[in-house]
Amino acid sequence: MYKFVALDLDGTLLNRDGNISEKNIEAIRKAQDLGVHIVLATGRYYMQTKRILDQLDFKGILVSNDGTATINTANKSLIGEYSFSIEDIAPLIHYCRRHHIHFSLCTAFDVYVEWLEDAHEQQYQVYEITPTIHRDVLSIQEKIMKCTIGDLNKVGGWQKIPLPVPERLRRRIDLEFHREYVHAQSNKTRALIRLLDSLNVKQSEMMAIGDYYNDLDMIEFAGLGIAMGNAPDDIKAMANDVTLSNDEDGVFHAFSKYIF
Repeated sequence: MYKFVALDLDGTLLNRDGNISEKNIEAIRKAQDLGVHIVLATGRYYMQTKRILDQLDFKGILVSNDGTATINTANKSLIGEYSFSIEDIAPLIHYCRRHHIHFSLCTAFDVYVEWLEDAHEQQYQVYEITPTIHRDVLSIQEKIMKCTIGDLNKVGGWQKIPLPVPERLRRRIDLEFHREYVHAQSNKTRALIRLLDSLNVKQSEMMAIGDYYNDLDMIEFAGLGIAMGNAPDDIKAMANDVTLSNDEDGVFHAFSKYIF
């Protein structure tokens, strides 16, 4: 029996409308009653998962922001992290300030910005993010999980920032008008490995379910890696099994096949 299940959220546990079906809720609760450790492993920030946690009445472990923060949701405590200090990105912040480039800093539980325009506020609302305006983010004492730079006006030019990236950081996303910096070692699987060790659970006793490329490492690592029916074909090819899509209660069907 699998003792540990890592579940992605968007495109996996959540349907296309961003909701959890009653069958999937039933599957998670039944598995927990059997003593299975359910871990939600997502690219979302903690605040973006709050609605989902409440819907599930979830009191388990959340691996958020693609592995940068591992949170015990029962007491809202940070139990694992791949973070960096504000000093690591101070030159980048100074550059953004000089060129009026919007940026945000994500900690384990909050998102900080120094200014907002209407377009930014609308975008944050879409992604269920409530940022905190901070007059000087360089005075933040909390560890940083991610720094995001965004240019909604798409003016361009700033992409060639003449600043070296510290070795402990990597660009998680590097698009024409959007860039994200995270700890170089952060990903879902590294966070999950730490959890397995702390719970004394073997790799072979782990099941992982996901639908996209940021889930591939945990799908390949798990004793049983399952791709959703809506996953790209190359993700399906790397998985041990493929379940139904996220609009067809794919998580419920995977649990019914391997857990119950």
